[in-house]
Amino acid sequence: MKFSIVLLLAVVAVSVAVAKTVPKNKSSLPLDVIARMFSPDARLPKAPKDYVRNPRTVEGRFTSRVNHFDPQDRNTFEFNYLTNDQYYREGGPLFVVVGGHRPINPYFMEDSHFRDIAAMQGAMLATNEHRYFGTSSPVEDYSTENLRFLRSEQVLFDLIEWIDFLRREVMNDPNAKVILHGFGYGGALASWARQKFPNIIDGAWASSATVRATVDFSEFVEDFGNTIRIKGSEECHNAIFRAFHTAENLLDAGRTDLVSSMFNTCDDIDAENSLQVELFLHLMVLSLELSMFDDFDLENFDRVCDQLTDDQYETSMEALAAFLKNRYSDVRDCFDLSFENFISILGETDINAPQNLEFGLRQLNYHVCTEFGYFQTAQSPDQPFGSKVTYDLFLQECQAVFGEWLTQDVIYEGVRLTNFHYGATDPRTTNVLFTNGGIDPFRFVSITSYLNLLSNARVTPAAFFTEDIRAISGFDTEEMLETKNMAEQYVSSWLGPQINPFSRK
Repeated sequence: MKFSIVLLLAVVAVSVAVAKTVPKNKSSLPLDVIARMFSPDARLPKAPKDYVRNPRTVEGRFTSRVNHFDPQDRNTFEFNYLTNDQYYREGGPLFVVVGGHRPINPYFMEDSHFRDIAAMQGAMLATNEHRYFGTSSPVEDYSTENLRFLRSEQVLFDLIEWIDFLRREVMNDPNAKVILHGFGYGGALASWARQKFPNIIDGAWASSATVRATVDFSEFVEDFGNTIRIKGSEECHNAIFRAFHTAENLLDAGRTDLVSSMFNTCDDIDAENSLQVELFLHLMVLSLELSMFDDFDLENFDRVCDQLTDDQYETSMEALAAFLKNRYSDVRDCFDLSFENFISILGETDINAPQNLEFGLRQLNYHVCTEFGYFQTAQSPDQPFGSKVTYDLFLQECQAVFGEWLTQDVIYEGVRLTNFHYGATDPRTTNVLFTNGGIDPFRFVSITSYLNLLSNARVTPAAFFTEDIRAISGFDTEEMLETKNMAEQYVSSWLGPQINPFSRK
């Protein structure tokens, strides 16, 4: 999935009560920014522009049950998968990159540190597409009723049954050892698969694995603000603080015309509509995060901060507005920041709509509303992004898109059950390595230290989200090399002695 691509959508009417038709001459919101609102997987690195798919990678479709937990429901669907036998030696293990909230992408299987470990171990490589994402849908449309099969438990059974199929039918080795690798939500699935099926999964390397569900994820903006201090400058952090608080003060004072004009919104922001104000502020935070963290390029911080502290602007708010307006000037004339427009994008039930097929917005939104949370509020005093983004924005959004049944109690119960079922930060599992980056906000919902002697956790200083999944290179710090070497050592220990390619004929 390419997160830097911004698609133009003609906004359509949806069936939710609060939605309305938006005039066609108004540009929609950047979909890559909205994706970051719901899923850490939206922050995964992009394949290089000159990337060429490995010719040894083979496509397949696996038939799985729509509902694994109802013996009377015999409906099935097919999901995509890829395999690559370039490094496989007879008797070798199966290495699986677990699919997450995104369409299937061979890049993460073909060009990574996990791939390099697979080559050393003589492993078969494979990766799967998560149900409801890409073209692996178990239903005809994404109506709320049809999304009920989007549960992590269902996904784990898809994964395990597919792995059994690969061992028996593709590798002709039903006893082949299995090592999982995943990142973000996919990393959580990898660790949970080892926890629930230790008889099938021999070990899992989980990078930036979001294993702890939470409703209020205020640590996100706190850590983002602190990273701006470290990788940008104190001056940049203070400029952002002034810009957000100035915008909030002007909206409180009724100067919506000034703020709306400066930030190029299609209509004046309605200061009386708290949801619209919160959405406006939150999307600004995510746009800055996308600009600064894009593709793990540290120079992004300097580039963005240079613009936000440029002396040509009289105020910090003017500098912030100019930066955001210029960033999207080539793809839209103005921003429709109305809550109704936002809901209409998420309310689209067509499987092939760009927001669903390319970005998985409606599906992953349902998943976070019912199982995980991760709502990035901004009410902590220890961050520079104002104080108006509350949990109410996310609650109202969940209800507007999926129905009034999604009450606060239902959301809290979904998060509680996720942590209860999987153990959150104390899963009592074995043979799992949890790795995180020291400037990755999602480390706060991952495992950064672990007392279980049969599993381990490591944080790489100054590393971003999933930065450790890349192949070893001359740009790696000593700390990053230590993390990658640790991953290799743990995988080797889970497999036991390396296979001898001459032991069988």
